[in-house]
Amino acid sequence: NTTEHQFPNQSTSINNKCVLVVGGAGYIGSHICKVLSKNGHTPIVVDHNIEEKPWATSFGLAFNLNLPQEMHRLDDIVKRYNIDCCMHLAAYTAVGESVVNPTKYYKNNVVMTLQLIDFLNASGIKKFIFSSSAATYGIPEDGVCRDSDKTLMPINPYGKSKLMIESILQDYNKAYDFNSISLRYFNAAGADPDAEVGELRAEETHIIPLAIKAAMSGKGFKLFGDDYNTKDGTCVRDYVHVMDLAEGHKMSFNYLLKNKGCFKFNLGTGKGYSVLEIAKTFQKIFNKNIKISFQKRRIGDMKEIVASNKKLNNFIKWKPKFNNLNKMVISTFTWNKYISKIL
Repeated sequence: NTTEHQFPNQSTSINNKCVLVVGGAGYIGSHICKVLSKNGHTPIVVDHNIEEKPWATSFGLAFNLNLPQEMHRLDDIVKRYNIDCCMHLAAYTAVGESVVNPTKYYKNNVVMTLQLIDFLNASGIKKFIFSSSAATYGIPEDGVCRDSDKTLMPINPYGKSKLMIESILQDYNKAYDFNSISLRYFNAAGADPDAEVGELRAEETHIIPLAIKAAMSGKGFKLFGDDYNTKDGTCVRDYVHVMDLAEGHKMSFNYLLKNKGCFKFNLGTGKGYSVLEIAKTFQKIFNKNIKISFQKRRIGDMKEIVASNKKLNNFIKWKPKFNNLNKMVISTFTWNKYISKIL
């Protein structure tokens, strides 16, 4: 007897390592898929609303699934494409929303992720790369997040949800030999310089696209807080280019191919920029005036948070290549011009 598969037989190279990318049609996920594809791997994308993201199938196969409701449909995918590793990026990420609606975050970011991990473990897929967050640290005393479990004190449900999964992965490594790398992201920024993939959100929250929108529309650009103890009074953040984030995932996958364990790394540049610097950089590059209006501080915002990435560099030799504001702003602007034409 033969088993009839529910998905059409699409060609993938058996010589390539197939990587399941959950959330692979999203902002960071789509860049990861491009980098994986360009480096000899085959990304298999699982996401929802794929039809709204025309680039979802540009660098691999893509399947429209709603998790966890359709978790059972993953079985055919992992068997058909001989999945070697899973990268998990499907999570809710709005800190403020997590405070007012924690159940949404714990159900998706924790319960759904645990179901996915259990499925992978039962299927014999023992390599897992988890999209974690700098929010696991809470408020570091000196603004620097160091790769140490001793300093993890998240202050909101979003950060807590990420830390819960990191703890689960530690236990699963000991009990089931389930190997993982948790990458604690800092502020993702920029876009693919070739404008082949990028960011498209129903409700934009990232500062550079918001600055571009403000400049192009002539509307005001809101900055929250101008009285922090920083060089210009506004919050300082570690902005890491999304192509560098994608490279970090590729290198983490290569590391897991040769090493077992449960690892946690900061994925940030180690350099901070203020939010006011972002706005002024855009104004300088494009000679566009942005009407900045300062608002009250938002609850939970920290004055400064940057990464210590020494541990990541020591283990997987990652170093950012797009580490300047100009590249982040220009690549985002290029992508916004492209996406406005095709949608």
